[in-house]
Amino acid sequence: MIAPNKRQDLNKNADTSPKVSAFGKFFWYLTFILIIPLFIHIGNVNKLKKMDTKVLESESGIDVQLKRRRDTLIKLMDTVKGSINFEKSTLEQVTNMRMGGGAKTMMENNKVLDQVSRNIMLQVEKYPDIKSTELFQSMSRSINEIEEDIAASRRIYNSNVSTFNQSIQVWPLNVAGSSIKAKIKYFFEITEEDRADVKIGF
Repeated sequence: MIAPNKRQDLNKNADTSPKVSAFGKFFWYLTFILIIPLFIHIGNVNKLKKMDTKVLESESGIDVQLKRRRDTLIKLMDTVKGSINFEKSTLEQVTNMRMGGGAKTMMENNKVLDQVSRNIMLQVEKYPDIKSTELFQSMSRSINEIEEDIAASRRIYNSNVSTFNQSIQVWPLNVAGSSIKAKIKYFFEITEEDRADVKIGF
């Protein structure tokens, strides 16, 4: 049996608020206030890193197609060089083309390959026998298919770049972008004026 006075001691603090120091309250609320933005910031950083990875993946897709296009053009030039006199510098320029290097370098490469492809076709127009060969026709189809693949890869890349660029320019993602030193990325863009700047002769 519990003595009556002991029962009273058990309930002596009933219906009262617990004692909390002012420092304890301040420290807890400060931690609570700081930890939420921290988790949001970490989430934003991870989100931007995932977006950046998607941009790099789609950039790699364009680069793969440009490599295919360069290799096919080299084979095409090798096929017709017995009948058409190409400038040595043209073949060397295409053969030694540095692939990769980001969107800016890829746009420059694409300009050169556009002009080379166009000039090859103009030269071949003068040689009906070459145009009629099965090998030439097969390579021409391959080039057209690769150009369509480049256009598709370019659309995917530009879509990913657009999403990334918009994200790092709005709050609070711009804060996360600044912490990982993110930069606005190039769009893969080719204009007729750009193509006209490149002069490659045969």
